[in-house]
Amino acid sequence: MTTYHLRRYFLASEDATLAYLAIWRAHITSLGALGITTEGFFTVADNSREVVALLRFTEGLDPEQAIVDYMASPGFAQDMTGFDMSQITRVEVQTLSPGAGSPLD
Repeated sequence: MTTYHLRRYFLASEDATLAYLAIWRAHITSLGALGITTEGFFTVADNSREVVALLRFTEGLDPEQAIVDYMASPGFAQDMTGFDMSQITRVEVQTLSPGAGSPLD
């Protein structure tokens, strides 16, 4: 079954949000190489310091391990060049799967 992550990143400032949105463009390619598709990423209308990403994991891929693998990859290090990780103040992750009344239905 395909699994999705709804990932919410809370950033320290609006400038950090803009920088993080630009980084997601690089993430798309690096994540894709590991079987993770970015279905969308955007800021929240009433909170300009929050970035939301919807990720789809190739069937059979363990989402948690895939993210760990990505964060240990050269692609992640390259993607994050010049971004101060301390600007990400909190990350919330919700795992979603189609079926049983999921918001994906």
